[in-house]
Amino acid sequence: MAAPLLPPWLSNGSSSTNPLRPPLGSPSVALTLSPSAAASKAGPLANTSAPLLQTHHVPASFDFQQAAAMELAECCRELEEGHQAWVAHKKEAAWRLRRVELQLEAEKACRRRDKMEEMEAKVRALREEQAAALEQIDGEYKEQLTALRKDAEAKEQKLAEQWAAKHARLTRLLDQVSCCRR
Repeated sequence: MAAPLLPPWLSNGSSSTNPLRPPLGSPSVALTLSPSAAASKAGPLANTSAPLLQTHHVPASFDFQQAAAMELAECCRELEEGHQAWVAHKKEAAWRLRRVELQLEAEKACRRRDKMEEMEAKVRALREEQAAALEQIDGEYKEQLTALRKDAEAKEQKLAEQWAAKHARLTRLLDQVSCCRR
């Protein structure tokens, strides 16, 4: 029967019916695979424009159903090979896609890490600049306070000297007045 020749994914479960019927005509004519069909075996998905079947004169004992069964078995084998090649290609494509996804995820993580480090460096630089600016402001105000204190001390010194001079003058004046009264 032809049912065991079909792969499970191609089988529809109805193996009792035979869709192939012998052609009307001479029993000495049968269909066989052409030499170009053998060349198509090299690539299961190869596209050939040569006909798969050719007409030959064979002895009457060669039954058409046997030839059709052989051709059907060959087609099923080619379909199975094509299906296996497609499944293998699909698995490889999925594997490659996953590798690309993983590579892109790694690149994304690396770029994020680089950007975070860059931003942290900028923040550190800004904080250092801020600290330097605040230190400079503090230094300027300390200089101004020191200058103001020196000025205040100088003025105080001057006022103290003036006061001492006035006090000395007043003391002399009082001494003169008290001398004159005696």
